[in-house]
Amino acid sequence: MGDGNTSSRGGNSNSSNRPEWLQHYDLIGKIGEGTYGLVFLAKIKANRSKSIAIKKFKQSKDGDGVSPTAIREIMLLREITHENVVKLVNVHINQADMSLYLAFDYAEHDLYEIIRHHRDKVNQAINQYTVKSLLWQLLNGLNYLHSNWIIHRDLKPSNILVMGDGEEHGVIKIADFGLARIYQAPLEPLAKNGVRHTCYCNYSFSISPFWFSL
Repeated sequence: MGDGNTSSRGGNSNSSNRPEWLQHYDLIGKIGEGTYGLVFLAKIKANRSKSIAIKKFKQSKDGDGVSPTAIREIMLLREITHENVVKLVNVHINQADMSLYLAFDYAEHDLYEIIRHHRDKVNQAINQYTVKSLLWQLLNGLNYLHSNWIIHRDLKPSNILVMGDGEEHGVIKIADFGLARIYQAPLEPLAKNGVRHTCYCNYSFSISPFWFSL
């Protein structure tokens, strides 16, 4: 989901081998993989027109359960709602191995994929009106996050999802809040909720030459 590294989708597996909570979904196949774990595409059986992305987290490196990254993402996304921020649909825990699954609204594209398509396949810049729309939506989502004292800290094209066909066609969704931080009230610091994890990040600012051609 939005990590720029997708694989081909497989068919449905035998539903009898799935955890009980997964019986509510028709699993289509794997669509992504990252350092956090795997992402699967599924449809809700009660509403076949609704596609969701199920993100399975790897256990923490210490082997003591759910990683702080996953906890942080859940706590943040349960507090916020905005048209340009990815929606957390549900949280599931597989009791057999205590693995964690997050269900999100499915977005067919991400900005990394769109940039690569125009650069490598059609060999032309993205339409200026499309760029303006994407940037306006991105800034709209960031303004909402910053107004709620949230810094994303991992904003990149692969974490900016773009909805496909449907009511939200072309709508941007900011995703992947594993490195996000709350830096002031009104939301409570995560440390007050038992999450004590420090991550030191050092990002250098750069702009791809592609953007200067738009």
